[in-house]
Amino acid sequence: MVDANQYINSNYPFPSVNRTIIQTLDVSNRNLINTINLGPSENFTNLVNLNTSFNQISGFTLGLLPQFQNMDFSHNILTNFIMKNTLLLPRLSIINLSHNSLSDIGPGSVILTHLDISNNLITTLDLSDCRNLVKLNCSGNRDLSNLTLNPLFNPTDPNAFDCRGTSIGQVNTTSYTYDCRTGNRIQRATSTSKATVTVTNPAIQENNNNGLYLGIGIGVGGIVLIIILSIVGYLIYKRRPKKGIIKIAGGQYYE
Repeated sequence: MVDANQYINSNYPFPSVNRTIIQTLDVSNRNLINTINLGPSENFTNLVNLNTSFNQISGFTLGLLPQFQNMDFSHNILTNFIMKNTLLLPRLSIINLSHNSLSDIGPGSVILTHLDISNNLITTLDLSDCRNLVKLNCSGNRDLSNLTLNPLFNPTDPNAFDCRGTSIGQVNTTSYTYDCRTGNRIQRATSTSKATVTVTNPAIQENNNNGLYLGIGIGVGGIVLIIILSIVGYLIYKRRPKKGIIKIAGGQYYE
């Protein structure tokens, strides 16, 4: 295991290495740990692509990176990240944060086009401002039940949207209905207007159905119990011993 900042300083020593001309920084699969610092003092001012995947990085610091577009922090141990920072990262449009331990990433920015947040601990995902979003993978977040998408989100590529393994039921876009439980995509009738994306949670419907089934079961069970008790009572009545009659003067005496 190597400290992430020590690795960068050893392999890209400043000022002997002109960091300002580096556009792609790939430190993936290097057994890096701790946090990584790409703040203003590190002089990666023209960085466009950053790949830190398959390490043990727990956090990072990013300064003003006006050219930064593509960030891959997948397969690390991140627990905190906020996407919406358009002032420092005005061109960041492709983000891969899959396979971390994130529970919240905040609202997405308007420039975001590709987001992979799969296999985290996300429960709520607000992408209502992401009108340029064309690809989203939020699968594997089993407690994700609140997803808000921009009405313009309408992927045509079958691999451009994945919501399997979440608590979401269906997602309806203008062109397709996505079943997050099965992964199936069904084409909808052609519409001239943009449909608002709707998300349903199957757990709620399942609970409602369970309550309905329970009520029906109790009602039917009660009726069956009444019928059984009636039959038992009738059989007992039929099998009772007949009382003998002894005639005596002045009337009858029942034994």
